[in-house]
Amino acid sequence: MDATGISTTDEHFEFDSVIYATGFDAMTGALTRIDIRGAGDAALADAWEDGPRNYLGLCVAGFPNFYVITGPGSPSVLSNMMMAIEQHVDWVADAIEHMPNNGKATIEASEKAQEDWVEHVADAGNVTLYPLANFWYLCANVPGKTRVFLPYIGGFGPYGDLCDQVAANGYEGFMLA
Repeated sequence: MDATGISTTDEHFEFDSVIYATGFDAMTGALTRIDIRGAGDAALADAWEDGPRNYLGLCVAGFPNFYVITGPGSPSVLSNMMMAIEQHVDWVADAIEHMPNNGKATIEASEKAQEDWVEHVADAGNVTLYPLANFWYLCANVPGKTRVFLPYIGGFGPYGDLCDQVAANGYEGFMLA
């Protein structure tokens, strides 16, 4: 690179400006930059200050009817994203259909289920070498963010089976009102 642009071994490309944009706040940044508010006007950014907390990567305690699609705590980036999105959207659609059919208007993760899931995601990640690296799967690329393993590494198939089982058991681990 020089004052006029970038050179390869074969060519020179002239630019007025060169912008290096190599970092990003994956899986949580887009959600915490929006002023998402839950019960009691709680901010999601505050709730996730020490790392994302949710149940199955789908719902957050204290944030009724707030669904996260392929976010932290789900297989998302460690699976085929199109399949992960489809599985989440289908699960959410079924939950939304279930609620009025059963006299319910809201759904949110219970604190206990959320804490158990966050621990399970961390435990699953900790049996791999991933936590030894410094990359975006751990929020390591964002100065000041709590280091936490973001995706669920337990496998897309077992994860989908678990989500199906939770729904079949009346949305076990969720509070419906």
